Amino acid sequence: MTTTRSRRRRAARRAAAVLAAVAAIAVTAAVPAPARAEPAQAGCTDRTATRQALERMTGTHGLTGAAVRVDDPACGTWTAGSGVADRSTGRPMRADLRVRVASVTKTFTAVTVLQLAREGRISLDAPVERYLPGLLDRGGYDGRKITVRSLLRHTSGLPDHMDTFAGPDGYRFRHFEPEELVERALTLPPPGPGWHYSTTNYVIAGLIAEKASGHSLEEEVRRRIIRPLRLSDTYWPGDETRIRGAYAHGYVREERDGAVRWEDFTAMNTTVAWAGGALISSPRDLNAFFGALMGGRLLPPEMLAQMRRTVPADPDRVWEGAAYGLGLIGTPLRCGGTWWGHAGGLESYITVSGVAPSGRRVTVDLNENPSTREAFDDQMKLVETAFCDGAGGPAAAAPAAARAAGPGAATGGRGGLARFYDQRLNWKACTLGSGDETGKDLDKAGARCADVTVPLDYRHPDGRTITVAISRLKASDPGHRIGTMILNGGGPGPAIDMPPYMRSIMGKAGPRYDLVGMDPRSLGRSAAVDCGWPSGTWIRSAGESRRSFDRATAFAKDLAARCARTNGGVLPHVSTRNIARDMDIVRAALGERKVSYNGASYGTYLGSVYATMFPGRLDRVVLDSSVDPTRFGPRLLAGAEGANDHALGAWAEWAARRDAAYGLGGTRAEVLGTVRSLVKASAEKPLAVGRYRVDDTVLPVVLFDNLGTDEDEPRAVLAQSLRVLAKAAAGESVQPTKELEEELAFLLTGAESVYGSGQTAIVCGDAAAPRDPEFYRRDIERNRPASPLFAPLTRDVNPCAFWPTRPAERPTQVGGRLPALMVAATGDTRTTYANNEALHRLLRGSRMVTLDADVHAPYQRGYPSACVMDTVNDYLLTGRLPARDFTCD
Repeated sequence: MTTTRSRRRRAARRAAAVLAAVAAIAVTAAVPAPARAEPAQAGCTDRTATRQALERMTGTHGLTGAAVRVDDPACGTWTAGSGVADRSTGRPMRADLRVRVASVTKTFTAVTVLQLAREGRISLDAPVERYLPGLLDRGGYDGRKITVRSLLRHTSGLPDHMDTFAGPDGYRFRHFEPEELVERALTLPPPGPGWHYSTTNYVIAGLIAEKASGHSLEEEVRRRIIRPLRLSDTYWPGDETRIRGAYAHGYVREERDGAVRWEDFTAMNTTVAWAGGALISSPRDLNAFFGALMGGRLLPPEMLAQMRRTVPADPDRVWEGAAYGLGLIGTPLRCGGTWWGHAGGLESYITVSGVAPSGRRVTVDLNENPSTREAFDDQMKLVETAFCDGAGGPAAAAPAAARAAGPGAATGGRGGLARFYDQRLNWKACTLGSGDETGKDLDKAGARCADVTVPLDYRHPDGRTITVAISRLKASDPGHRIGTMILNGGGPGPAIDMPPYMRSIMGKAGPRYDLVGMDPRSLGRSAAVDCGWPSGTWIRSAGESRRSFDRATAFAKDLAARCARTNGGVLPHVSTRNIARDMDIVRAALGERKVSYNGASYGTYLGSVYATMFPGRLDRVVLDSSVDPTRFGPRLLAGAEGANDHALGAWAEWAARRDAAYGLGGTRAEVLGTVRSLVKASAEKPLAVGRYRVDDTVLPVVLFDNLGTDEDEPRAVLAQSLRVLAKAAAGESVQPTKELEEELAFLLTGAESVYGSGQTAIVCGDAAAPRDPEFYRRDIERNRPASPLFAPLTRDVNPCAFWPTRPAERPTQVGGRLPALMVAATGDTRTTYANNEALHRLLRGSRMVTLDADVHAPYQRGYPSACVMDTVNDYLLTGRLPARDFTCD
């Protein structure tokens, strides 16, 4: 968050766009149960990480059951289960139970087609029309232009017949013939060029296999795969709705009126998916199947090579990093190489299965679908952990911190980056032109500026480069110089302007540091991302109605589309992890072995990520209003509504005592009533304020922006703004105050498009967002009764839901020893107090000073608390942390 005094006005208006808190959907496990695992063989890992990842699925995410089976050439078989397989009896979940494996069926079908191709009975590059004449000759589709290969790779351009159903009631207990499924698909419009996941592709592939072989697909799969491999748990159920033998029940979670219930969804007729998703199997059988496939028992090398020839897959339909071949998915592993396999999901089951380069085979089963993106991501982390836990080889042997830092970290941050680490900086004046007020202020203070060259893509350091802009205000007491301190005021936003202001609040410590401001990549002077937005922020409220929600959704979608058109090539490389890498190159280019760091809001997240990726390179660290690093991402505002309701109520009491000045009401309730009436009026008709039109998607943002502190001056700004809006609601012709003019120009014009564009690029580049707008609408309506004003804002859809790229890396798992001084406020409306406590628990050796006030970033704001200011400045001067946590009154 921009919180320096010289930027107070910007701080107020940008407050909504700088939060560093994410409200994850917390679900309590209905039947919490620790993972039950077989003991590891002598000399093999104890699988602690895999067990913990498994327990997270049923504990943190509250899923009914999860199981994993690992078959390793060196260590043999290891299995574990957590949760239950049957809610009615409490029978534990195990890795030897049968489940519906859904789309894993596609790999069985693909192998059958490829075997027929090897036998010369099918040509992969022949059109569908050759085998099934007339099947695809309507609805704009042409079987003469669609090849067998394109069916298996999902590049046929055919839609998915599953999209014709409104819900499972339309197919759960119905029998379907394959031709009927194809007919349903052809009623849909084409999905567009490129890769598109469609079960219909495999239904048609199954029909081709039947035509070429003269037998049913079921018999061909049994003859070619199930019997030779002795897959005793694998079978086609046909119209049979139950699962034979020992099986895990499948469940669907329903949340209604605050209550959670689970429906047993085991029974169903899977002819709706047939060749693309009907099989029943078990982890033992799937590990045997994929092991045999990748080991060359089912296909010769040339056919297996074709199967592994991939195209990029849509991560929304598969997962991050996945590439799709012929019925086979390839995914890079953090421990090296690529695992090959497939996944399948029905309403009540999820299965992921495959093989790593070492020959290790892994299958993970869930008997309840993850209901959040975080749970889905953790499911895939479980899979990767099972592949990598205890894996041998150089990648696994490297220190964990080095692996986290990525390129060059294992060799002191150099690797292929030596030319960047060794560069010499060209210091120059900071002013770029006559209108550059930031540069003029820096030059007046005696600062100098430089551009630091860094790779655009750290995976390819010999490729394109960008420059990161820094300013440095050298120590004015060089005889007692302590070192260099890098500054970040949050946002994410520019920070090059910070050194003069920070020196002014640092007391005796200020003159003893070289203070360095760094504009993070995508912002300010550092390869700025400007998408030509009509606003300086992505934040909007969903307002009072469905129509307002749709308007806010269209706004978010348009912002994302503008970035796709203008900056698509840069967006994949914008993330906090890359900013941290840039920061380490800045450290080295400054000639420092270690640097101190002072960050607020988002800056605390950047600092903690840097400390985790580059341990041992920080000296004195101040984290002011901290982010919970496990919750940072596109939904960064969710969960802050309670603190903002509290702050608004406190402001209303303040305004009521000044009713003579502002006329908003003589009691707290009357002032709050005025606020609600203004929002409702703006929903009926936008309020005319000078050249601006303020509706119910914008007015709550004005409120939100001005609740960052309980000081009198900002409170007066909000009261004056609402007084103008009240007159507009009454039909008067009004002009905005100076502060409201600045606020509305930021929200409703493109004057600061570059700020919002660059900020959003970082947020969307750090973590994926739910893509369905209805997800947000449902979340808003669940929370609207408790917070009618702020829930529609904090939980609204944002551009990340439509972002053109997906995060290139997983978020950093922050933790370890970092003796930082943390500052937190109990009434923080941005990074709530709970978020501060979360980071405090993760950073061993840290100390936290708590201020009992409604303020965000109290130290960097210069909040009038001698206790906070003196404590921080004494630490910066002496390097001594307080002996314990304590509270400032």
